[in-house]
Amino acid sequence: MTGPGGRKRARPGEGARLRAEILAAAESILDTRGEAAVTVRGVAAAVGVTTPSVYLHFAGRVDLLHAVCLGVWDGLGARMRAAAAEVDDPFAALHRCCATYVSFGLEHPLRYRLVMEGPATEASGRVAADCFRHLAQAVAPCVASGALRGDVHTLTRSVCAGLHGAVALLVRRPPSAWPRDLDAYVASIASSVAFGAAALGRLPDPSGTPDHRALDALFTTPAPADEGPRAS
Repeated sequence: MTGPGGRKRARPGEGARLRAEILAAAESILDTRGEAAVTVRGVAAAVGVTTPSVYLHFAGRVDLLHAVCLGVWDGLGARMRAAAAEVDDPFAALHRCCATYVSFGLEHPLRYRLVMEGPATEASGRVAADCFRHLAQAVAPCVASGALRGDVHTLTRSVCAGLHGAVALLVRRPPSAWPRDLDAYVASIASSVAFGAAALGRLPDPSGTPDHRALDALFTTPAPADEGPRAS
């Protein structure tokens, strides 16, 4: 038997194939026509099935959109691990992971925004948990080595907030409004977040408001003890 559009009906056990076809159609529509064009009815028509067939695999439009977006997120962890593996120093590895996160978000702005800033669905929770875990794996060696000071969970939360804010600042704007030198933007954000995490554990009172004396104490390098004043 055939369904709408002449498509042969799936036999028992072929549900996985139909789900993959639905996802492929939704991805094509998303990439070529934008988010608004992705509807259950439109995707069903593109595949050649009825709308109830789509609902057998996805709870609704948002669930379908998020399932499409999740496809690109699976590679983020591997990219971060590869970036960290290129250096031996844990703080340098953290910096590379931060840069990888921001680059990833800017490479997939629509899908990043749909998942990370959309409704709090199961997909959103999974992505947030995965990102936190990947970054915690970079923060923990820094704490162990003394590069960062404090609780791994607390530091990772701060790192996540900084990185997400840097990506979210741009993904809601058209690429024409983005910084011209994206590589420099990525590097500066990675430095701001990594050094910010390092400073956080070195402040006498992280919950207080630091002044210039706290700044000087953190970043002024004292002269070596065996050096006296130089003659003029």
